[in-house]
Amino acid sequence: MSNPLSISLPALRSFDVAARTGSFKEAASELGVTPTAISHQIRTLEEQLGVALFVRKTRNVVLTEEGKRLAASTLKGFQEIHEGLDALGSFSSHLTIATTPAFAALWLVPRVADFEARHPAFTVHVETSTEPVNLERDRQIDVAIRYGTDEHPELAAMPLPEEGFGAFANPELLQAGTSLDDATLIETRWRSPTLRQIGWDDWLEAQQFDPRQYPNRRTFDQEQHSIQAALAGQGLALASNLLVKDMVDRGWLVEYRPEARLPGLRYTALARSDHSRTGKVRKFLAWLEREAGR
Repeated sequence: MSNPLSISLPALRSFDVAARTGSFKEAASELGVTPTAISHQIRTLEEQLGVALFVRKTRNVVLTEEGKRLAASTLKGFQEIHEGLDALGSFSSHLTIATTPAFAALWLVPRVADFEARHPAFTVHVETSTEPVNLERDRQIDVAIRYGTDEHPELAAMPLPEEGFGAFANPELLQAGTSLDDATLIETRWRSPTLRQIGWDDWLEAQQFDPRQYPNRRTFDQEQHSIQAALAGQGLALASNLLVKDMVDRGWLVEYRPEARLPGLRYTALARSDHSRTGKVRKFLAWLEREAGR
């Protein structure tokens, strides 16, 4: 085996990302190089070490036993380097949060300026997707805010207050005498097959109404679209009280029959266990907990 000091840091970095993603192509994308460059770096590393680190397959690569041992060391090593640089302030100004489009648009983005005003050293970048990110693979994400009931024992988790689902409308619509019988019932059909749908049928049945007697429906696939339709006076939207809180506080929406609210699910803020101890993540989670509890 070569002298360890002769092994290049870029080669180890290429190996670390490929081991984490299980793909030379994804490693190349994360590092901004070509898959050929990744393959060359790792082949050179294997020759220097005198062992095979990956089994190459058609669509992916799999670590050998020797590769697994090295990956455990590089994962820890690069994370410690990252934390050391973070402590020195080199990368501490940029905070990336991944969450759903609805939570970002309706709750997080309107509050980001408050966090940055309280912590002027930080700049928040928000990424949105209906698909959950893999925090172990995508290390550019500092915190993921996910919706649902999944458990994440390998991550540091901070549950936010549980939400409820109620019927919300533009106050002018209700003041005009619109009733449940003649209103358009607006709801969201979530794209995720793993989430339990909460819709108007549930609300009506809980009130001992026959859903078949209320066929005037309108459906969107994004919660923010349903809420915007309610703001425009197009009907009663079944929506999360957490996501419409600001609009209710401003008087833009009112809840129809608040006593009929249904229990919802929960948002949870997640971070890698080691990364959750960094200053910027600790500050963001503390702020998030305070804001969500108001």
